Amino acid sequence: MLKQRIFCLLLSLSLLTGPAARAVKWEYPASAHPDVDYPSMLPATGFDETALQAALKELTGICARHSRQRDDKESRRQAQALYAQILEEMNTLVTKTNLSSIQYDASGAAPEEASLYLELSAQQTRLFDQCYRVLGLLAASPYQNILDDSAGKGTARSLLNYEGITAEDSALYEEEDLLVQAYDQIMSVGVPTLAEGQVWTLEALETAELDAGTYAAVSEALQKEQTQAAGEIYSQLVRLRTEIASRAGYDSYTEYAYEVLYSRDYEPEDIRSLREAAKKHLLPLQLRLLEELSDQDLRALDVRGRSSGEEILDRIQPFIQGFDKEMGETFAFMREHGLYDIEYDHAKLLTGYTVALPAYGSAFIFNSPYGDYRDYSDTVHEFGHFNETFHATQHSLWSDFTIDVGEIHSQALELMFTTYAAEIFGERYGNVYAGIVLYNILDSILDGCLYDEFQAAVYENPDMDVSELNRLFKSLSEEYGYFYDTGIEEDASWIENSHNFQSPFYFISYATSALSSLDLWFLYLDHPQQAKRIYLDLTTVSLPYREAIEHAGLRDIFDPETVPLLAETLESCLDGEDVSYGRAQTGSTLGHVIIGAFGLAALTVILALRARPSKRERAAARRREALEPWSFQENRENPRRDGPDPWSVQGKKPPWEL
Repeated sequence: MLKQRIFCLLLSLSLLTGPAARAVKWEYPASAHPDVDYPSMLPATGFDETALQAALKELTGICARHSRQRDDKESRRQAQALYAQILEEMNTLVTKTNLSSIQYDASGAAPEEASLYLELSAQQTRLFDQCYRVLGLLAASPYQNILDDSAGKGTARSLLNYEGITAEDSALYEEEDLLVQAYDQIMSVGVPTLAEGQVWTLEALETAELDAGTYAAVSEALQKEQTQAAGEIYSQLVRLRTEIASRAGYDSYTEYAYEVLYSRDYEPEDIRSLREAAKKHLLPLQLRLLEELSDQDLRALDVRGRSSGEEILDRIQPFIQGFDKEMGETFAFMREHGLYDIEYDHAKLLTGYTVALPAYGSAFIFNSPYGDYRDYSDTVHEFGHFNETFHATQHSLWSDFTIDVGEIHSQALELMFTTYAAEIFGERYGNVYAGIVLYNILDSILDGCLYDEFQAAVYENPDMDVSELNRLFKSLSEEYGYFYDTGIEEDASWIENSHNFQSPFYFISYATSALSSLDLWFLYLDHPQQAKRIYLDLTTVSLPYREAIEHAGLRDIFDPETVPLLAETLESCLDGEDVSYGRAQTGSTLGHVIIGAFGLAALTVILALRARPSKRERAAARRREALEPWSFQENRENPRRDGPDPWSVQGKKPPWEL
């Protein structure tokens, strides 16, 4: 996941014209990457806005003294210098905020880190708004082309209409942050609960010596209270966000999120038809796999996948270097300067993402690992985001990054990495790994649609209580292949997906990007060099999703014929046929590899994937494993419920915001 602080105040800039797309021929833009190690960037501290305020004040004065008819050379030079200073100061602010976010997650939402992040987040919202107001004056001055030259033609014109945010709006955003942090605390440490005659916490339960019956009763009570508390926080967030959308002039938060938060070039109506296509054409293929699977090889792959973060990077690096020389250099830079935190730590929040550090021309990967093969796919996924972010030159003030394109950077790289998996796990288990990754891609599509449909229904009925939310999720999830024991009427597992709380309506971007990643992967199996060029080009374009896909020459997933065609190709793979893409009909040796992967994975994987521990169970297990975090636990297969298992269901991805 690419972690990005989304500013609601950008509503009035949503029509802003971004910079022109870069050349079709793949080429990274030039950017500066100072040799600064991550420890030297710490600790995260507050932002002193004195210099920024002085620059904004001086630029305001220059713009006020000059009309459109007058263009003074010295004043232009001063305006240009002040604009550059404003950009630099805002880079510093964004970097400090993102560093604070990393420390917040690494500390397990500790109070001191939480306080600093709230302070920086509120300051960031306020100062972004102030910058746009002052730059709106620059847009009305003789020096408006400073903006267009920097941020793209049409920027100055768009800023003329900027209305800013009110104190009431700002208060709503701060309240939203506080509610999200409350959710983080609930999921991290639980809720004190009266059970068996005393008050229990998750930590107290894990250190107590109890008989099995008492332990089960206390554990069930703690989980019930955690679910209720998180559900109530969600209900508050839904009502708050509905108010935010209404104040912005939108009839629904769904429309607001699609347009304002993510600047999508498709509508909620487009997704409705995509959901139905996924259920009709892709779910049956997933169920076909389910009928043939056991978990023996998955257990063996679990053992082979237990690696430290450094071991994972060591084993991934040859693939990255072979994929593209400059990507290999970026990977080496990341390692040399320690721009990642992917080791196990019991204190970490269970999340993973990539975040920009623009003051250093760089990025950072954070991940709380599982301790098995999934950490390889997570790391490859996040490096796809890191690579794009590392080379991005667009300033945060003008960012028009498209989440749906960004997730292709990560998910397509995961699929391509499967052809290297045998070098790490051996031929047999490399094939198992490849099958699991493809299964997870299918889950990205199905769960992306599921969570989008769930959230859309919730925001249409913002007064639902927790029980109604649980019943709704259970009902919808059954349409996407989840199944339950007789008598189960509710499913509260949706609270484990932090996207519902932190990034509403983000999840559908996993589905759209996964479909395009699947399309690109099929091309890779037939024409690997062509697919590589398209992939690398997609990491350099600044285009909305559908334009980017057209630019790349991939199929439009909203065309009614596309999903059935992708399903047909996938079914051919399962039937043991070679993949052919486009005009060339030559068989692909990589296609044989994947066919082998399906043949083996189809005997080994998905039932075990469908029976996985909840976030709470994982956290408890990790506390027990503190001295030996990678020791295998027989009870890790205890089911939370039966249903699809993408790596992000508990808010852990498919891994990102910028």
